[in-house]
Amino acid sequence: MGKYNLEELYNQVAETIATLDFERIWEGFKPLKFALYDDQKCYFDGEYIEKTADFCANTAIEFQGETIAIWNVVEELKPSILASKIVHEMFHAFQMVQGWDCWARELEALYKYQYNAENLSIKLHENVLLLDLLKEFNESKYHEIMRLRKYRSEKFPYEFSYETKVEAIEGSATYVEWQALKQLDMDSADSFVEKMEKVMTQPEYFFPIRISSYNTGALLIYAMHCAEEYSFTAKERPVIVSLLKNIPSLQNMDDKIMIDAEVDKALKVFTEESKSIVEAALSHNEVALKGPLELDGLNIYDARCYNGYLTSRIGLRYKENGESKLFMGDSVIRMKDESTIDTVYKWVS
Repeated sequence: MGKYNLEELYNQVAETIATLDFERIWEGFKPLKFALYDDQKCYFDGEYIEKTADFCANTAIEFQGETIAIWNVVEELKPSILASKIVHEMFHAFQMVQGWDCWARELEALYKYQYNAENLSIKLHENVLLLDLLKEFNESKYHEIMRLRKYRSEKFPYEFSYETKVEAIEGSATYVEWQALKQLDMDSADSFVEKMEKVMTQPEYFFPIRISSYNTGALLIYAMHCAEEYSFTAKERPVIVSLLKNIPSLQNMDDKIMIDAEVDKALKVFTEESKSIVEAALSHNEVALKGPLELDGLNIYDARCYNGYLTSRIGLRYKENGESKLFMGDSVIRMKDESTIDTVYKWVS
């Protein structure tokens, strides 16, 4: 028996969400169906249903012919906060329905994204400026952010492209979550901003980079709105990249860029942590699955890649003889290539 009464929680969340003015959050955005699940049960659209392998992590999925939001109930949250997080996942469903075309190739990026101290040092400076704009919009600071982003787009094209895709998809959903909280619970909305302020100025939160892009994207969209450079329409996505097209190249910045010592330190710590996670799993040698198996998906939120090994918290999906299956638990995955699992080890805490 699960720890929480999913039916009761579902009804509570549904009632809270029903009080929101979705049009004020994002033009054309409307509530979509959602499901709550735990390790045993799943509650969807007024009834308990059989939980399939698609129910993994917190996201949006195609289910029974429609796009829905799903949430894994593992901790108790204030109703307003849980409702805002469900709205975040609903917005991902909305993005899918609207055909947004800026989804990152997450598994590819695990292998290809290169952590670089210069890129991240500039990004840290951009974050400080974004937080300044949150307090008071300033046109010159806004344009400085865009100039710095132009430089990074040219010097670190793959990394910048990946970051902006996450900023567009996850940043917009985080923006929506924030705006929902502002309608439901201003104290929690203020705490939400305080947390953004904390993590955006601490380099350790750049690792993995995907997580920090949620906040960067949300504040970029807020700044773009303040600058009146983006109107929130249903089918358009945040035009984060195209804003840079009229900004001249910053070819003479190399001698002005300073590597932030804390960024450099955090990068080394992250690399060493990734190495330790892999080595501990191999030393413990508790094999959960043996390949070859096709990797069908993992919890990309804070996934890592180190020397041909991937990490995934909560679970991963794989295909065996064409059948989709789910492994639940934290894992370290030895890959044969970018799509083929060799061995899955249990992650040693």
